Amino acid sequence: MRKVIIIVIGLIIVAAGVMVFNVMANSKEQPTPKSFDKVNTVFTEKVKLSSVSVLVEASGVVEAVERLELYSEVQGLMLSDGGKFKEGRSFRKGEVLVAVRANDIQASLVAKRSSFEKLLTSVMADLRLDYNSDFQMWSDYLKTLDVNKTIKELPAASSEQLKLFLTGRSIYSEYYNIKNSEINLSKYSVRAPYNGILVESNVDPGTVIRPGQKLGVFIRPNNYELEVAVTSEVADKLEKGMKASLSKDKYFDKTWEGEISRVNRTVNSASQLASVFVKTNSEELKDGMFMHTRITSHAIENAIEINRSMLYKDDMVFLVKDSVLMDKEIKIKHMSKNTAVITGINDGDQLLTKIPPGAFSGMKVSIYENPESK
Repeated sequence: MRKVIIIVIGLIIVAAGVMVFNVMANSKEQPTPKSFDKVNTVFTEKVKLSSVSVLVEASGVVEAVERLELYSEVQGLMLSDGGKFKEGRSFRKGEVLVAVRANDIQASLVAKRSSFEKLLTSVMADLRLDYNSDFQMWSDYLKTLDVNKTIKELPAASSEQLKLFLTGRSIYSEYYNIKNSEINLSKYSVRAPYNGILVESNVDPGTVIRPGQKLGVFIRPNNYELEVAVTSEVADKLEKGMKASLSKDKYFDKTWEGEISRVNRTVNSASQLASVFVKTNSEELKDGMFMHTRITSHAIENAIEINRSMLYKDDMVFLVKDSVLMDKEIKIKHMSKNTAVITGINDGDQLLTKIPPGAFSGMKVSIYENPESK
């Protein structure tokens, strides 16, 4: 009985405490929340329209304009050259780059020249009798023949009858047979077509060279071309002769002058880009060097160049008017990696340079004023 009384008294005390707490809580006045409008401080610049020259920036690999890939047309053993046919070696025009053994071809050619000399000698008596007026000319030609030297061009036939006579005696057929052999023999020696440098060497003396085998690459230095890829819209604005500057880095601290040498209007189906070629001359540049270029293209009137981060929804910007943001649709005339040239706004407009988070048309803002500018 005593435990029951204690439990009842405890419940009464707890209920009384809860009632007192509720009364005190209801008696407190709830604070009224303060309402205020948040105003963002923004950065702007005053629009000043002008004629903006479009700079096309691109990059690519420099290659020699005169670049010759050397291939063999004959088969044979490559002769020793004292280690000349190596990458980086310079050659003068006409100097032998690669020589293939051709002793048998040379001997065969000498034999053909000797046979031709004998053949021509055999017709001299008939020439004296039937074509006396032409005899001396052909006699002088015969005297100049040398079996160890390139055969000279035949004298011109003075009449159709003489031509038919010489043809019947196989003079012309034997002559052109020798010329063909001389051309074939020349293929056993690959000569430098101009003063240049060997930049690639794929064969060594003592190895057997086969027809169609690549021997190396030969270039004329100091005359280079840089191929860059641009959009078809940009390519349509570029023309041969437009000035360009080239640099080894994107900062253009040191530059080389150049100009557009040609524009390929065809668009690559995979990349949807067109190729533009910029030529330059310099002893400091090297074949295969990666470089950047800036091409001065056409000018856009009544325009302004802005940072691409200032664009809103791709074709809009924000203006500030009466401390309120206003979106403005613009026309993008040119787009580069970091900037865009736009039209469609007016002189004196306050253009937002940094878009605040959650910006929208109608947002109240205040323009930042630099104390130092006052």
